[in-house]
Amino acid sequence: MANHRKQFELLGRVMCLAALVVFAMTLGACTSTPKTGKHLFILSGQSNMTGSVKNGFVQSVHERYGEENAVVVMCMRSGRGIRFWVEDYRQPGDCGLTPKKLSSNGEEYTRLIKAVMDTAQDESFDTVGFIWMQGESDANNRLSEVYEDTFRMLIARLEKDLGRDDLYYVIGRINDYAKSRPDNEHWQRVRQAQVNLGSTKGNAWIDTDDLNGGDADQPNGDIHFPREGAVIVGQRFADKAIGLIDKR
Repeated sequence: MANHRKQFELLGRVMCLAALVVFAMTLGACTSTPKTGKHLFILSGQSNMTGSVKNGFVQSVHERYGEENAVVVMCMRSGRGIRFWVEDYRQPGDCGLTPKKLSSNGEEYTRLIKAVMDTAQDESFDTVGFIWMQGESDANNRLSEVYEDTFRMLIARLEKDLGRDDLYYVIGRINDYAKSRPDNEHWQRVRQAQVNLGSTKGNAWIDTDDLNGGDADQPNGDIHFPREGAVIVGQRFADKAIGLIDKR
């Protein structure tokens, strides 16, 4: 029985790999002429990548390209560190993530790539963009040292699996609600890593510091965006993505 189970697992992996190869060939074909006029946007992240962010994003890209030419896929999960998107995640040496915890590395990537395949496998696109709103968990769990390198690993995996060497990304910098916290070193480090990544050629980042609310009782706002702030986050993501596409 155990041998049969292993055979089924191996067969499933082979079938998944074969599907990815076919998918990459289809998706990658969009870089050749003639142009299709279509654009794929992949939204992912943790709790601040909400339905309201998607709504603001979708409205903007549909207005710019038309509903039929702007395909948006979103796959998010609350409370997830970046390791859940990267199977080969390497934790900082003294952070103590157990082998049991590390066995869940890459779980969200599997969900993400399946969502993209299910939505877009029969389409060809002129551009593919990755829109990312995540990092709070890594900051709170003091895992900032490897954040920048880990994100680069995620992009490399996406480029390989999607068959694209022209993938661009837009990162939402986590907001500054923790600015008055005395132990916010890791929060600031993640923010800086996101700026570094988003400042590379062909990519971008957005500021979200003014969108997390705040009042007399909580002047620094909250870790999460209120609905109206989240909608604007989506619009800012879309504006950056459109700007990057226009430069191509």
